[in-house]
Amino acid sequence: MSSSTPVENLVEQDEEMLKRALLHPSSLLRAPQHLGMKVLDREAFTRRIPTVAVYIKDKRNIQRIRKAAGSVFLLDPLDRTVIDPKRLYGDEGKQTYIIPLLPSVNVDDESSMPADLAQLVKEGKVELVPKEGILTYADFGSEEILKSILPRDRYDGIHRGFTLTGHIAHLNIHGEFTNYKEVIAQVIMDKNPTVETVVSKIEDVGSHSEFRTFPMEILAGKSDTQVSLRSSGCHYEFDFAKVYWNSRLENEHDRIANLCAKGDAVCDVMAGVGPFAIPAARHNRALVWANDLNGDSYESMVRNVEKNRVSSLVYPFNTDGREFIRLSSKALLRDGGKTIAFDPNPPNAPRDPAINSKLKPIETYTIPKVFKRFIMNLPASAVEFLDAYIGLYAGLEPLFQDPSKSLATPGQEGKYPLPIIHVYTFNRHNLKDIDEAAKEICQVVSGYLDYPMRVERTDNLKDLYAQTMQAKTKENNSKKATISGGAENAPSAPGKVTSEEYFPEGGISVGYVRAVAPVKSMYCVSFRLPWEVAFRTPPKQLSEMEKKLEQMKSIWLKSDETAQWPGKLKQ
Repeated sequence: MSSSTPVENLVEQDEEMLKRALLHPSSLLRAPQHLGMKVLDREAFTRRIPTVAVYIKDKRNIQRIRKAAGSVFLLDPLDRTVIDPKRLYGDEGKQTYIIPLLPSVNVDDESSMPADLAQLVKEGKVELVPKEGILTYADFGSEEILKSILPRDRYDGIHRGFTLTGHIAHLNIHGEFTNYKEVIAQVIMDKNPTVETVVSKIEDVGSHSEFRTFPMEILAGKSDTQVSLRSSGCHYEFDFAKVYWNSRLENEHDRIANLCAKGDAVCDVMAGVGPFAIPAARHNRALVWANDLNGDSYESMVRNVEKNRVSSLVYPFNTDGREFIRLSSKALLRDGGKTIAFDPNPPNAPRDPAINSKLKPIETYTIPKVFKRFIMNLPASAVEFLDAYIGLYAGLEPLFQDPSKSLATPGQEGKYPLPIIHVYTFNRHNLKDIDEAAKEICQVVSGYLDYPMRVERTDNLKDLYAQTMQAKTKENNSKKATISGGAENAPSAPGKVTSEEYFPEGGISVGYVRAVAPVKSMYCVSFRLPWEVAFRTPPKQLSEMEKKLEQMKSIWLKSDETAQWPGKLKQ
C-alpha cells in the first residue's frame, strides 16, 4: 500500500471519520461509500485511517498487553477480531510486534486509555505512537465493496449469488441491478481468484432452445466458455455456452448415483454431459445407457466417459428422449444376459501382478434384461415424456414381479421388479408449501400416464441426502472396525429396501431439490412404473425414427469391429 495512492480529502475524511468512530468504532475499517458507481474505480476505495499503534518491546508480554488494551482495540467489523497490522500498516506491520488502537486514545492523556495499559506505558513495556493506517480496494471483500456501491436496502447478497462452473462465474442479474452488472461482475472476478470469466444469462434456461442452453453475455474477463472441472469425484470438460450444466445440483447427482448398485441397468434419458451417468458407473459400477438430444452434450459426454475410464459401463446415445425410452428398453430385453468386462486399473498400470502389487482383478457384469431405473432430468418438459412408458412392456408380464403378490408367492422369485422412474419438474410452490406442490405435480404425472397416481410422501432432498451420507459414513466406519477386529469374512446383513426406494402401486414421492426463482422450485418425482401402465396396449406402433434406430442397432450388434455390447450410437 503506497502512501502516494490517490485518496479522498484527508482533512474532511479524518474529521468525519472521527465523528463516526465515537459512535461506531468499526466504521473506520469499512469501505468508503460510492453509491451508484457504474464503472469500477478501485482507487476510490483507498482509505487513510488515524490510529494509535502499540509497539511491543518484548513479545513475551503480548498476552498481558492484549488483555490490558482490549477495550480500545481497533476491531475488524466482519469477524470482531483485532485487525491484522499487516493489512493496516503494510511492511512495518510484518516486521514489528504492533497492535492498532482506536484514534480516541490520546497518547498524552492517560484517562483516554485503560488503566492497565497506562501502567504498561509507565513501565516502559510498550510505546504508544499516533500512526496512519491505509486500506485499499484489495483489503475489502466483495460484500463490503458491493454494499458501498449498490442502492441502500436493496443489496441481497449478490456477492454469493453466482454459480461457479470451472473458471466461469454465472450470475442471474435482473431488475435494477442490471444497471450495475459490469461493476458487479468485475468485483466478483477481482475477489475470487479462480474466476476468469463472468457471464449473465439474457433469457431463462430453455426459453429459446430445447437443449436447456441459454443466451448469455460476458460481463467481465476472457471470452472462453470451454471449462474443465471436477464434480462428484469425476472430471468433466465441455463448452458452457453450448450445453446445460448446473453445479448446484451436485448433491442431487450424488443422491441418485448412490441409489444405483453394481450391475444395475440405468437409463439416463436426458443425460447432458454425464453428471448422473458417470458417477453412477465410476463409483457404483452401474451400467448406464445415457442419451442427450443436444449434439454438443453428446460429444462432451463421449469425451467425459473416456476421460473417467468408464467406456465399458456408460453407453452414450444422441436421439430423441421419448424414442430412446422405448428403443433402449427393447434392446435391453433382447440383449440382456450378455456379459461385459470392466478393468478398474489405470490404463498405463502394469498388468502383471508380480510387478504391480496393487493390480485389481477384472470385473465382470451380466447385463439385466430390464432397467432398474430411468432418470429424466429435463425439468421444463420431462413430464411430457411420461407417455412413452405406456405399454412399454406390453405382452411381457411373465418377466415381472406382480406388485399385488408377495415376493414369497410361488412363481415370483427371479422375476424383475418394474423400473423406478425419477422425473424432474418445476412448480410455483416452494419448500414451505411442498404439500401443495406435490398435489399439483401428482395431477400432472397422472395426466401423462393416464393413470391415477397418489402422493405417498414428500421430502426435502437436501436433508435426505445429508442423512443418507451420515448413515453411509457410519456404516463405513463400522465395516472398518469389523475388519480391524479380524472379522472381515463375516457375512454382511441382507439387503433391505430403504424407504426412499419403496413405492406402493401408484404411489409417488415428491422431493424438493432447490429454489430456482422466487416463484419457481425444482422437484424430483419418483415412483415405480405402475403395472397397468407398463402392460397397457401401447397407443401407437413404432415411429419411423424408432424403426430406423432399431435397424441401426441390429446392424451394429452384428459388426465384428464393435462386437462388444453395448457401445455408441449417434443419430
